[in-house]
Amino acid sequence: MALTPLDIQNKVFSTKMRGYNQDEVDDFLDQVTKDYEDSIQKVRELEKSLKHAEEKLQYFNELKDALNQSIIVAQDTADKVKSSATKESEVIVTSAENTANEMVSNAERRSNALITAAEDKASEILTEATDRARQLAAETDDLKKKTRVFHQRLNLMLETQLEQVKSEEWNDLLKPFSSYVSDSHTVIQEVLSKELTADGEDTGATGTIPVVEPTVAAPTTVSSLEDAKKLSESLEFLDSKPETDE
Repeated sequence: MALTPLDIQNKVFSTKMRGYNQDEVDDFLDQVTKDYEDSIQKVRELEKSLKHAEEKLQYFNELKDALNQSIIVAQDTADKVKSSATKESEVIVTSAENTANEMVSNAERRSNALITAAEDKASEILTEATDRARQLAAETDDLKKKTRVFHQRLNLMLETQLEQVKSEEWNDLLKPFSSYVSDSHTVIQEVLSKELTADGEDTGATGTIPVVEPTVAAPTTVSSLEDAKKLSESLEFLDSKPETDE
């Protein structure tokens, strides 16, 4: 059993001859008792501090365990979040790629459809223009042929009429009437002279009957190709009409 300060203080030693000085022993015991009490107090304080430190250590150990558990949970949560984020990002990227591919495919289909439609429309317009040009060329050639025929016939007709105009029969027809009346027909000459004077005609100084020149109508001018076609058709109709004996 451990000694207490009181045990030290109450310790009684037996006396013997030539023993230690009792006062010195008592003083020493008092000093030892005091020092022992101080040591015990320090030990108690140290035990108290140790207990407090142990309690803190236990708290920190528990906190450490909790932190470690939290770190583990946080790490696990972070891993799960990372994995989930990775999967979600992969899904988003895949969806975006699919959407982009679909948009590109739609754009390509629309562009191909527009190009095909434009090419078909251009081909149709070109075909129509070619057919129209061929038709116009054919109509122009036909009109040129008809115009050429009309020109030839008109030229032939005018040459024929000109030959008829230059014939001697016109000279006989254009002679004045007085040339047919001989000098012996004085009575007829006087009648003609009186009729012309009554109508206000000047007989001239010689008293002869003036010659009236016949007027020849100018040939009809073809103002357009349509008139030429009509005239050509008329000529064709006249050519096709059977001649009748006079």
